[in-house]
Amino acid sequence: MTDSLPADSPRPRVLLLGEAAARPDGLERALARAGFVIAEADDPRAAPTADPSPNVVLVTAREPDAALGDILEAVGYAFGPAMPRVVVLASEDRDGPLRALALGAEDAVGAPVHLPELCARLLLRRRSRPQGERRAPAPALDDSFQLVHDVCSSLRAEEILHQLVRRVARALDLARCSFVLTPQGQMRGRVAAEFDQEDARDIDLDLARYPEIVEARRTGQPVVVDDVHSDPLFAEVRRGWETTGPRSELRSVVALPVRVGGEVAGVFLLRPRDPRSRLTPAQVAFADSLARAAACALELPRRGDSAPATDLLTGCGTPDALDSRIREEFERARRYALSFSLILVDIDELRRFNDRLGPEGGDRLLAELAAVMRGGLRAPDYICRYGGDEFAIVLPETGLEGARHSVARVRERLSMHAFEGFGPDDERPRITAGIVTYPHPAAERTGDLFALVEAALLRAKGQTGERIGTAEYVATG
Repeated sequence: MTDSLPADSPRPRVLLLGEAAARPDGLERALARAGFVIAEADDPRAAPTADPSPNVVLVTAREPDAALGDILEAVGYAFGPAMPRVVVLASEDRDGPLRALALGAEDAVGAPVHLPELCARLLLRRRSRPQGERRAPAPALDDSFQLVHDVCSSLRAEEILHQLVRRVARALDLARCSFVLTPQGQMRGRVAAEFDQEDARDIDLDLARYPEIVEARRTGQPVVVDDVHSDPLFAEVRRGWETTGPRSELRSVVALPVRVGGEVAGVFLLRPRDPRSRLTPAQVAFADSLARAAACALELPRRGDSAPATDLLTGCGTPDALDSRIREEFERARRYALSFSLILVDIDELRRFNDRLGPEGGDRLLAELAAVMRGGLRAPDYICRYGGDEFAIVLPETGLEGARHSVARVRERLSMHAFEGFGPDDERPRITAGIVTYPHPAAERTGDLFALVEAALLRAKGQTGERIGTAEYVATG
């Protein structure tokens, strides 16, 4: 039976977030009967501020994935780190609640959900908060910077960049926050991380349209432009606007260079959400401190005499880098009882395409294939060139079904991509995939994972339909 409240006690307030479709049947009715005042929001930062803040936040999700982590983090920004966060999962995975706790939940339950027990848990969490506590302000800039140091101590370089753009965008309320790689001597840049736009990763930029980035790379100093419609730096770009029009509502921009090994390797590009607002000197200084944190992250792979981490042709990782990444994921999953998946992808009949396109065309096709696959992955995912026509993909905190969805997403992108040198009626490159998910009873070492996934790929090649092989579990007992 659900705990009862004293008659004179104020009714507790619960804020519902997350996937509405993942909510247990009768959830709202059970909450109302337990005495809760219910509010809903798509984004915790959009929750009404005139009303008292909630006593507890309830987040519903299908799986404990990166999207859930984003919501839990946003709750901390909106209401302060003391706000109780309870997660309800639609999945029956016994390890799901544990992963939700690792993502920042204070309490978590999986399906099937016993609603009276859930209400009792919420009331318990509610009573743990001091009476009269109000909505806490967003973390101070110094606190956010400390969070960045915590992130840098535990994540890899590409994940750090993704976390940095998210943190600075939320702390400063930006419409755009990007990290753009800017090779010296080239007028092309590549978006390595983009706030709130997963599809924008790995997009090439014509730097002639971004004079603020070019100037930050040239001088190595922050570039702050109050109004692009009057600043001399944008004089040439404005002449182009006479025919193409300006970038939408663009006025104030900031470009912060990131130095690696004495050279500017990339630039943080910031644009306020409100085109009439300007970043203050303190905000620019805060963002610049994040740029320095990014520089530290990018320096890490350069230390020592290790083998190159990036394949020059495809821009993906190398087998040596994959070995290191798998060891990290294996140890992290074993330590925190998490799961992850390894996918081995084979490009079907690549030799036939190479014969038709020639050596240079074949290399160009392989690089294109790699770029399309990278674009279909999440920021924490990792892809490397495993062999001549094979790629390996590491999916942190992803089970078998999530890995299947990733393969399907990559296939969809390949089917829609306009490959150079291919006509509308030409057959497009296709892929075959093998998947192994850890934990697996036959995987005691990282080498076991590679043996299992290679066997799974061989099984897939013998299929005529789905062409996705999975590492079969060995019999036990």
